[in-house]
Amino acid sequence: MSDLAREMAAKIERGVWLESPDEMTPTYRENLVHLMTMQADSELAGGYGYVPWIMKAPGVEEKHVVAQIVKDELRHAAVMYGLLADLGVDVEAHVKRHDEAFTMRIASDADIGTARITSDKRVNIFYYPIETWADFVFFNFCMDRGAGHQLEVVRACSYGPWARAYEGIFKEETFLIRHGEHWVKKLA
Repeated sequence: MSDLAREMAAKIERGVWLESPDEMTPTYRENLVHLMTMQADSELAGGYGYVPWIMKAPGVEEKHVVAQIVKDELRHAAVMYGLLADLGVDVEAHVKRHDEAFTMRIASDADIGTARITSDKRVNIFYYPIETWADFVFFNFCMDRGAGHQLEVVRACSYGPWARAYEGIFKEETFLIRHGEHWVKKLA
């Protein structure tokens, strides 16, 4: 084990956050970048997928709420991409390379399992279209709960900037969870 790996492991064991790439082994950084890119790409692809629902929502108040959801998802993506840039990732090149793919959707009856069909890192549920208001509601109901569980893990992560960013993102995800609960009850 290298000196850097020992120092990093000791900090993590003591509960001290890592704050910069200089404190990370290449393997730690590679895995961190992968996880953070998955979150960033999912936030961006999700936000793009919700845009049509601003106009399709069933009333003025819901149009406003969906616009807020889109804004929150894109803000979450921007926060995550900012953290990735701090780790040396060329975020502008990454987004430019995948921007068209982020809006690509597959047929709703396609079964791709866990396969990736584009080179971005979004969670593959974001490949599927949202075709009805009920789809939108249930998609948000399920996905935001899943994101909440994922973010709970981030709260305890060893990379300080991501753990701190979690707080603001989680507050907004909580709003999305409440919105999903409201509409699931309303549609039941």
